[in-house]
Amino acid sequence: MTPPESLDGWPADLLPPPFAGTEHPGLLDVIPPLLEHPRPGRDLVVLLDGVGAELLAEHRALTPTLRRAESQISRVRTVAPATTSSAMVSLHTGQPPLLHGVLGYLTRDPRTGRSLNQLTGAPGTDPHQWMPLPTPVEHGSRRAVQVAPAKHAGSHLSGVAFRGWEFLGHGRGDRVEAVRTALHRAGPDGLVHLHVDDVDHAGHRHGVDSERWRTALAEVDSLVGTLLRRLPRGTRLHVTADHGMVDTSPEHTIDLAAHPQLLRLIDEVAGEARTLALHAVPGEGVEEELAEGLRALLGERALVLRRAQVLAAGLLGPVGTAVSERVAGRLPDVLVLTRGRWSIDDFSRRPDTARRMIGVHGSLTSAEAWVPLLRTEI
Repeated sequence: MTPPESLDGWPADLLPPPFAGTEHPGLLDVIPPLLEHPRPGRDLVVLLDGVGAELLAEHRALTPTLRRAESQISRVRTVAPATTSSAMVSLHTGQPPLLHGVLGYLTRDPRTGRSLNQLTGAPGTDPHQWMPLPTPVEHGSRRAVQVAPAKHAGSHLSGVAFRGWEFLGHGRGDRVEAVRTALHRAGPDGLVHLHVDDVDHAGHRHGVDSERWRTALAEVDSLVGTLLRRLPRGTRLHVTADHGMVDTSPEHTIDLAAHPQLLRLIDEVAGEARTLALHAVPGEGVEEELAEGLRALLGERALVLRRAQVLAAGLLGPVGTAVSERVAGRLPDVLVLTRGRWSIDDFSRRPDTARRMIGVHGSLTSAEAWVPLLRTEI
């Protein structure tokens, strides 16, 4: 993979955009084929939230189950931003963010001018109107069951990504039984999806270089091993992830609230601290002034792109993709992709937990953008 010719000086430590040239992120091809070209028999898709391919390779000693299956594991690209909301919708629709319109953890809602949390939504926001594209489950003939923490029932993200799926909630200790129930409910040719978010939560709170993160990874590997032992024979298992993660620190965090000369140019801050999506205040030349000001502030700590560059590089979808009116108003004027361990946000607009977050993701480092894909049959 080579950097896009449309941009000079693409940093070597950032991967090329996932849709650069003829590239196509493999995450988009995990679920749709199971519905568009179904084979007889059961399929279980397990999403290991936050378990990037590099992190998995670096911690082989903690994952004996997945280590034994290494010969069946490949690595594929996730989408950009490398974050759960965008990746989950792309995983389930097979569409790039530029088409489905979920452009990050926070995505600007043109109706209000404010950022909308893509996991929880907001009162008055209909998930079906926010993302009206039909899902493969709605078009397919397979019965599909979503297994996830009970709190995900009726969430904004479930309404966007899992349209047509039945929901089965689980508690902390009954995931395997919930999956077995879901497979029985879906029938002999059914499709089940299990979302496992333990590692992601541990990473955000404690970092990937913590004992709690390592414990969470080991427990998730044990869960996969239990599934392999207890699921019906003949079940096809597909294990993947939405993104990886890197650790940041207060010394690697830039708060835009401390830079009023830039804040005066910003109307709304969306995205997240590794892929910050900025919407400029109205005015001639403001977007260019904002981009240049950020480049001067950040230097080699981040890649700063204007909207036309984002589209020309193939960051959110294939170059030349027609952008719908629904999505156009969500596109940022300036996008900041951080490098190394750096993060940037206007923390005056965020809860205190955002500043305390250690494990972060969203950018194009190999640790964030490559995810594993295991396919096997039980």
